[in-house]
Amino acid sequence: MNNYTEEVKFVVNDKELDGILTRASLESPCPALVLLHGSDRSGKDSPYYAEHAEELARAGFAVLRYDGPGWGGGLAQGQGFETLEYRSEEAIAAVRYLQSRPDIQANAVGLWGISQGGWICQMAAAACDRVAFIIPVSGPGVTPAEQEVYRVEMESRAAGFDEDEIAKATLMRRLMIDIVMVEPLYRQVNQSESQRLGVGAWSELTALTYGVRPFDPAVELGRAVQILNSIKDERWAQFLHLDEVLAMLSSLPPQAWEMAKAQMRAVMGVNPSDFLTKVRCPVLAIFGEKDTSIPVDESVRLYEQYLRQAGNAAFTLKVFPGASHTLRVGDQYADGYFDLMVSWLGSLNEQYPLGIVPQR
Repeated sequence: MNNYTEEVKFVVNDKELDGILTRASLESPCPALVLLHGSDRSGKDSPYYAEHAEELARAGFAVLRYDGPGWGGGLAQGQGFETLEYRSEEAIAAVRYLQSRPDIQANAVGLWGISQGGWICQMAAAACDRVAFIIPVSGPGVTPAEQEVYRVEMESRAAGFDEDEIAKATLMRRLMIDIVMVEPLYRQVNQSESQRLGVGAWSELTALTYGVRPFDPAVELGRAVQILNSIKDERWAQFLHLDEVLAMLSSLPPQAWEMAKAQMRAVMGVNPSDFLTKVRCPVLAIFGEKDTSIPVDESVRLYEQYLRQAGNAAFTLKVFPGASHTLRVGDQYADGYFDLMVSWLGSLNEQYPLGIVPQR
């Protein structure tokens, strides 16, 4: 049987976003969930999110997917650096929109989020007690700074780079973090590694990051862009995503550099311990064993630690053997991935038939 779809709109901070609501049945009221993008911030028509909406509707839930920035009614690209706080506000606005509809069970609206969307699940559920449940998929249990350093090292290692190449890539990523920080996170290890590796772009960025900063922010920005440009075609820089980074930095007016650094600091400092310790709704956290983007074992450990600190016993942590960051094994989703989510959602629906899924 085909699912039903409906074009919808909702408002975030006076901006109207376009979405698609998918459901298996028109019976109402029904529970619902919102799909949260990863850092890709794709549009509502992305096949990845469309497939998830179709599959998750099998649990009897209405599933909302919507446009990210630069799509439809989203924030236009180039209008500033997006913070995770904004993304959390966006998720809460989507939940409240669904709760305002008479065909949705207001107390049974939750969030599903992939990768960066996993952090948003945590933040939104901690801030809004009307979030009924969360399903973070490959959602890190560590900070964005820690996750990014891990990602660059592990993706470089998986690509077969030698140890010096891995060290250069990882050092540059740590430096790209510390140059925006007021209090550097990696000064000691970065200075030591830079000295060990000798003269190169890394030593230039080390001097810029930890030396006396230029009085004019435009000088610092220009020098950082120049250094990163010098390595963008190096094999070992592949996982620094410098094309995207340089496009963003080059689009900044010089006077916006300090504000951009403040926004990046805010992102890098987001710590799941500040949010998961406040999440008391049911949680299904899913990971892939072969994920090279996040530290899976550490994330699983921290999810359990923080949720127990919250007094939350209603959580399930699942690691799929052999699965990647997107929960694929080869070119297929891990066996049982969709079935697990559908079954878990169905059990919530049965446990709370009136749609009341309380924060414990």
